[in-house]
Amino acid sequence: MPATMARMKEEQGADRMWSRFVQSPEDLYASRSMRFRSDNKDLWLGAMKLADGMKILEVGCGPGAFCHRIKAFLPGASVTGIDRDAGHVEHAAAKSRELGVDCAFLVGDALSLPFADGSFDACSSHTVIEHVETGRFLSEQLRVLKSGGVASVLSVRASLNVAPENWKPVDPEEAALLEKAWEKAGNYGGERGVGAHPLKESVIPAALDRAGFRDVAVGFISVVPYAPDSADVSQELALEQINANWIAALSSMENALRIFPSGLSDGEKARLAQLINQRHDDRIGKYLRGEKLWDIATSTVMAVTGRKP
Repeated sequence: MPATMARMKEEQGADRMWSRFVQSPEDLYASRSMRFRSDNKDLWLGAMKLADGMKILEVGCGPGAFCHRIKAFLPGASVTGIDRDAGHVEHAAAKSRELGVDCAFLVGDALSLPFADGSFDACSSHTVIEHVETGRFLSEQLRVLKSGGVASVLSVRASLNVAPENWKPVDPEEAALLEKAWEKAGNYGGERGVGAHPLKESVIPAALDRAGFRDVAVGFISVVPYAPDSADVSQELALEQINANWIAALSSMENALRIFPSGLSDGEKARLAQLINQRHDDRIGKYLRGEKLWDIATSTVMAVTGRKP
């Protein structure tokens, strides 16, 4: 077996496919932190029907950003995150120690949750239902919820978003190198089930109905995770937003080269990284000089909730 294929097989066997080849923990943590901020916490808590003192499970927690924010918003809650990707779970646990946040994280399967019946007051998931078999995903949450417990399914509706074009390369050389890096990598995640279960808006509440939930409700949240030139965005947050896009751009290059390391020569890899860093530094410089570009992005999330009878 070629060395590259052997390495990828080993990573997949360790359940690190997503963190290694789709979206790095640093990238996912940064992007989710931009979405779940203290200035919009009431939107999220209201949409998910979460309250302090609850025992809360996040299914498909990734690197832990949402769990950490929920614990900060609701300090009396007990917050647990589960994800099948060990790389994300390790990052979540390390970040908890760094932040001094009391959240529990474990590796596990959303379709076979390692918890007893009636263990939680609330289950939440964010952009997970699109990747798994719908019926089993919801029935497991129904099982581990207490009577009267609430499940909240959050799903990003890409067609309603202002696309985050701001992180994409505009320099022809950078664009060509990134395209070359991904040419051999192909649609790695899609070939392994990422996004294998896309659902129309009407299908998600219907699925909760079929699974046995009651009082099924639908809402939408539209947030602005990126608008550094906006007057109501602090300099600290603006720089965090720009840096999140920088992390995403570097992550895209690194993921492609993990999948197919010989997609670029060493010189091309170094040049692509240089161009990405240069673009990031240029955007930071323009921001600090007060040169407004008005590059923005929005994220519209469908929130569907249901209660266990």
